Amino acid sequence: MGKDYYQILGMPRNAADADLKKAYRKLAMQYHPDRNPGKEKWANDKFKEINEAYGVLGDPEKRSQYDQFGTVGNVGDIFGSAATRTTFEDLMKEFAGAGLKSRGFTFSSGRSGGRGRRTIRFESSPGESFNLDEIFGQTRKARQEDIRYELTITAEEATKGTRKMLTRQGRKLEVKIPPGVETGSTIKLSRARQVTDGQPGDILVHIKVK
Repeated sequence: MGKDYYQILGMPRNAADADLKKAYRKLAMQYHPDRNPGKEKWANDKFKEINEAYGVLGDPEKRSQYDQFGTVGNVGDIFGSAATRTTFEDLMKEFAGAGLKSRGFTFSSGRSGGRGRRTIRFESSPGESFNLDEIFGQTRKARQEDIRYELTITAEEATKGTRKMLTRQGRKLEVKIPPGVETGSTIKLSRARQVTDGQPGDILVHIKVK
């Protein structure tokens, strides 16, 4: 069973985007390592959890997919959406404004690599560092690959429209066939491979009328 991201942020499923953002920022301040002396690893784990939750619920597309399927497959990272990225960058400023550096932990952000990939790090005064790629559960984006299926339906089903169940990797997806489809028509299940495979990509269902 997938994680309950709403529960992690302590918010109802119908929460407004602004309320989700407010809850996330409050929890992020609560679990900053400076505010949890002696429990830094626990705080980092909690920080990772709330960032994963907001990385999904703060992104309109991911939230919609999560609400529909209960999962988003490959979660990605908090920088995958302009909305969640801006919220985290604002949070970094709040950390600095609140003076949350007293235990030697500082936040730094920058870009690295040929494509200017954003990186964030916790750095402590003895030189120890914590890569927030891990704290955020960040993963590299895989290349999108669409999957194709052929579905045969009757002439009556094609005329009236119908619903069929597609099973892939043990996951069931409902395919809604609109009235009037013909042989050669394609039904696209957008981002469905995130649900079935945990990988980017659509599932394309090609219709054959017998």
